[in-house]
Amino acid sequence: MANVLPIHQQATVTENELATIQGGFANDYMVLSERGVFRANKAYSCLVQPIPGDKVLIANIADEHYILAIIERPETNNMTLSFPGDVAFEATSGALKLTSGKQMSLTSAEKIQSTSTEIGINTANMKVQANECSVVGDKAVSQWREVNSFSSAMNLVTDRLTQRIKNSFKTVEGLDQQTSLNFLQTIGKTLSIRSRDAVITARKDVKIDGERIHMG
Repeated sequence: MANVLPIHQQATVTENELATIQGGFANDYMVLSERGVFRANKAYSCLVQPIPGDKVLIANIADEHYILAIIERPETNNMTLSFPGDVAFEATSGALKLTSGKQMSLTSAEKIQSTSTEIGINTANMKVQANECSVVGDKAVSQWREVNSFSSAMNLVTDRLTQRIKNSFKTVEGLDQQTSLNFLQTIGKTLSIRSRDAVITARKDVKIDGERIHMG
């Protein structure tokens, strides 16, 4: 170990100064300081997107200039966080909460996906608009005080349909057709059928049974 000599490297001299953003976009900006106008790149750790008029802290390293932070924004408090690539927010052992005093918007050019064991939404008004909507699950329970549904066509396919209704009113302006293998209808009190013309056709037997039968 006696022949091992430490290597001493000359430290890079870094000078910091204040400057004002004149313009630019992405990571390339023009700034104005006491020594004039020059070009500076936004540092990787500077997430807030600069806008013209911002007072920023510049790090000068040789011929390279970096915007380290935004010190002051005199005209507005609006802020945009800009990320050059993929971003992940993680709270592996805690909760993550986003709170907004006004409006919160999620916008994606491709896809927004949510994955969780449970999702709860509590709101006074909710609007969903989509060209196509697909819902797949094992069980669905819906409870509403009033439901209004409007559609140009509706198709329902199921193995069994059970309905329990206190009062039912249906108006069909055109054709009402029903096809089944067997048809059984039980009326507790009165069955009344009114029509201008009535046709009952059976291939074999027609049976009418009652204590009194009035015809005509």
